[in-house]
Amino acid sequence: MTKDFKKYKVLSFINLGSAVVFSLLNINFQKDFAMLTFPLALFYTLVTAYFVIKHIIINTDGTKVLAAIKFSEYLPYVLLISFIIRRAGSKGTPYAIDVVQVLTWFVVFVLSYLSPKMLYPKNNVEVIKGWKTPPVEKKHKGMSRILVELVEWIDAFFWSIFTVLIFQIFFMQLYEIPSESMVPTFLIKDRVFVSKIDCGPKFPLTNVGLPDFRKYKRGDTIVLRNPHYNIDRKSEVKSVTNQLIHMLSLTIVNLNYDENGEMIADPLVKRITGLPGEQLVMQDGTLYHRTTASDVFEPVETDNKYAAWNLNLINKKLKPYVRQFPLSPADYSKMLAFEEQRRGYDLSVAEFKARDIVKQFNSLAFKNNLSGHFEQKSRFEYDLFKNIEEITRNLMCQEGGVQWFEEFMTSWLPAKNNIRDYYSESNFKLNVMSKIVFGSLVVKYAQLYQNGVSASVWNADEELVSLQNDAQTIYWYVQMLLDQRNMPVFPANDKAGNPRYIPSDCYFMMGDNRFNSLDLRHRYEQKETALTEQDPLSVTYYSLMEPQYIHKKYIIGKPILRFWPLRRFGKV
Repeated sequence: MTKDFKKYKVLSFINLGSAVVFSLLNINFQKDFAMLTFPLALFYTLVTAYFVIKHIIINTDGTKVLAAIKFSEYLPYVLLISFIIRRAGSKGTPYAIDVVQVLTWFVVFVLSYLSPKMLYPKNNVEVIKGWKTPPVEKKHKGMSRILVELVEWIDAFFWSIFTVLIFQIFFMQLYEIPSESMVPTFLIKDRVFVSKIDCGPKFPLTNVGLPDFRKYKRGDTIVLRNPHYNIDRKSEVKSVTNQLIHMLSLTIVNLNYDENGEMIADPLVKRITGLPGEQLVMQDGTLYHRTTASDVFEPVETDNKYAAWNLNLINKKLKPYVRQFPLSPADYSKMLAFEEQRRGYDLSVAEFKARDIVKQFNSLAFKNNLSGHFEQKSRFEYDLFKNIEEITRNLMCQEGGVQWFEEFMTSWLPAKNNIRDYYSESNFKLNVMSKIVFGSLVVKYAQLYQNGVSASVWNADEELVSLQNDAQTIYWYVQMLLDQRNMPVFPANDKAGNPRYIPSDCYFMMGDNRFNSLDLRHRYEQKETALTEQDPLSVTYYSLMEPQYIHKKYIIGKPILRFWPLRRFGKV
């Protein structure tokens, strides 16, 4: 027995012993497909042992070399499949078992590469000395040759699958940009290489893997799991399967769709805009932050380098490839003018207007022969402005109308002089502005009713048209732009008003194309929300605002190279 053959024996016994330990740890009593993992892993390990130990080590039968090589080479991949299936069952596995199985799998992976290599003809000269039946390379002809080549093609195909699987789990993943949330950095259908090796890649469905070597900083583009979806074992299996098919097809085939045929926005590509130890707020497109070192919110200057608020100004070469421009140049200017108006809005002047509006309406409302009791359940801005003619008639003619109107118009006054942060002050003013325009419209319609002016000539009333335009502008900003352009203090202060900060190892991300990005600022379902909590009768709007941070364990990797389209090829 040669020295090389002894080495092969030692490596093989360690390899098969590790595989047996791995297989035994797959034992479970779940009443689902996870029960299959133990017999699958053990059966394949025993078949491999049969060829390696019985035919190669004991009988030194060279006719079985190819079988021993192939079964040994596929062993780590079969075990990896059983590993994934086991954790895709109805119950998970303890962390300690995950660690032991990962370690034993790694031993199998390394030795299944080293030991079979020793049996290949160019390496086996010293290994096969003294064998009873040395391996002989057969020359196949005719149909036999065709079958052999077919088997080799199938072998190559499976090798490519397993190679891609290992590659995409630990090293690199291909990613196709699904939306315009990162314009102009990325366009729809851009394809990029995502580096995972330094971002702490983990074995599927476990927390066991490589450590996270990357130091994330503000401005980094990253690919992350979408926290809006459940990240459970079932979704992880589906994600791994889709990633594998996605990579094998060079991102052409994507199975990442839900039961309704809608593409699942997972994973996401976003930019890190908030760091551990920070509290954030965004107002009028400017991101502010503060830390424990200072309680003053300061602008995040670097955020302006990435935030694309006005896509009309992007590179002319990119414009033909952008599918949607959220705001036209005119609308963008209109937004800036409105924000300037809101910033300069004087609440003391508004108080005087509110009281005057109440006084005017009180003189216009009917005092006698009232019919019914006034009830206005909705304070949704759209309902208030859309139904204002009917609301005005009811306010004038129904019992309790005058009282409701006065309460609604003045309910914000006790909080007028409260100290508020940027976002809260802005929304408080938006609420007051909405009420003043609403109240002014009510008074105007009441005057028209009292004066017997025909509805057919109302559109000729310049004051009415001006107020209607103001109402449309406010609604447009609140419902269409507010949640994209601004963000409340995050993380929110505690009940005592003390600031809270993004925890360690956690980050906040947004898309570059802020008007067209559902990111960590938002939830996916609209919810009727008061413009301000400091007014018990606040105007409401439908909001997506629900900022959250994510732990770095949900960061998949960092895009490093755009490889398609070729005209945009280059480093990210």
